[in-house]
Amino acid sequence: MPARALPPWTDALWAGLAGTLVAGWHVEVPALWRDEAASVAAATRTWAAFGGMIQHVDVVHAVYYAALHVWFLAVGYTPLTLRLPSVLAAGGTAAVVALLGARLGGRVAGVVAGLVAAVLPSLVWAGGEGRSYALTALLAAATVLALLHALGPHRSRATALLAWTGHAALLALTAALFLDALLLGGATAVAAALLGRGRQRAAGAVAAVVAAIAVLPLARLAAAQTGQVAWIRPATWHDVAVTQWFRSDAVAWTVLAVVVVGAVAAVLRHAVPAPALAVALPWALLPPAALLAAGLVHAPMYWPRYVTFTAPAIALLVGLAAAALPRLLPAVAVLAIAVTALPQVVADRQPRAKAGSELQLAARLVATERRPGDGPSGIVYGQYHHIPGVTTRIEEIAYPLPFRGLTDLTARGPLAESTALFGADTTTTAAVPRLRGLRTVWFLLDLDSEPKTVVPVAAMRVLGLRQTGTFRTSGSMLLRFSR
Repeated sequence: MPARALPPWTDALWAGLAGTLVAGWHVEVPALWRDEAASVAAATRTWAAFGGMIQHVDVVHAVYYAALHVWFLAVGYTPLTLRLPSVLAAGGTAAVVALLGARLGGRVAGVVAGLVAAVLPSLVWAGGEGRSYALTALLAAATVLALLHALGPHRSRATALLAWTGHAALLALTAALFLDALLLGGATAVAAALLGRGRQRAAGAVAAVVAAIAVLPLARLAAAQTGQVAWIRPATWHDVAVTQWFRSDAVAWTVLAVVVVGAVAAVLRHAVPAPALAVALPWALLPPAALLAAGLVHAPMYWPRYVTFTAPAIALLVGLAAAALPRLLPAVAVLAIAVTALPQVVADRQPRAKAGSELQLAARLVATERRPGDGPSGIVYGQYHHIPGVTTRIEEIAYPLPFRGLTDLTARGPLAESTALFGADTTTTAAVPRLRGLRTVWFLLDLDSEPKTVVPVAAMRVLGLRQTGTFRTSGSMLLRFSR
């Protein structure tokens, strides 16, 4: 069979495989960071505690946490199993983008779009993150593909209604997974208005409204938790032009060059893919613009990783532009983007790539210094950085194995039964009465914490505990007290 006769799904399969391999490359190397530890903390508690937790914090991620909980029940928790769904979602995104490109611009557009999605740094980063961003990107691409199906010809009104119902359901699921993705509904409604005929033009808006109503209870709870994002600073031009899609200036310039040259070629050939642009441009531009505009009248709401679900649209635009180039130039375009993306992909797979995380280093310090002769042992967790309610227990949450067998002396109760995201704590001083009967007590302190953790040395001496060791690693200090 000639290559040109192969069905589109074969190209999508190869693009998906490429995306999975790139996202999965050394995915276990970077240390987990605070946000990923939050995923673990939420997904490893009881359902009752989970329900209580989301009443106060992180309801915007509730659906992702619930899915992760079920996943951990099936495969268990390790840093690799945490990130594996995102790896597979990154591959799935590349596959769906390849199908979109083929449908909107032909086979060359599909192949290029899928391969670009496989190496685009924002999507590769999402594929290595134990959060919902890669899954949201996959569902966003699937939502747009469902929109194109709904806009196509149908044998009957019943099949058309079913297609629009599927589109609305996918849009609702995407928004439920990460609430900001509801803004995709505005983009798909615009695309439907531009591409649809008759009732189809209104159907896109109706689907967006139905999806919004479906996630309204989640949105109302999230609106009461906006204090969680008070840390967001106003966006910079670099955030919008580079970070949100490319994570690298070199990649941004390369993509821009391909798109501009391809656009000029399309104009000269009188082959501007207007229907494709009606899909890709609103998808890429409207959600970030909406978040930025909301920040002008309210507190800042835009953050680059929050719009990762628009990155597939950029890959689609590159595919459409490359399809207008002659002969081997589309392959050159893909190669150029892959080469310029490589340094960023490698940088994102370094041990401390995620916000300079020291969680793994602290856990390794505990593993290194514990001894079989420690006897009955406990641990006191100190303040973590400057975040209220977060202690160095976050290191045990992320890497539990080195802490196995240690009594948590500051916890008010088991983490799995707590409604506080990282557990509820007593003070280090109030933990002193719990030290009786222990032969060894450890204090795990964060060197950058504010306020500094109080170590009740005098009270411990009364109980016969003396400091017998001080151990340090980057950002952390471990104290040992023994009888």
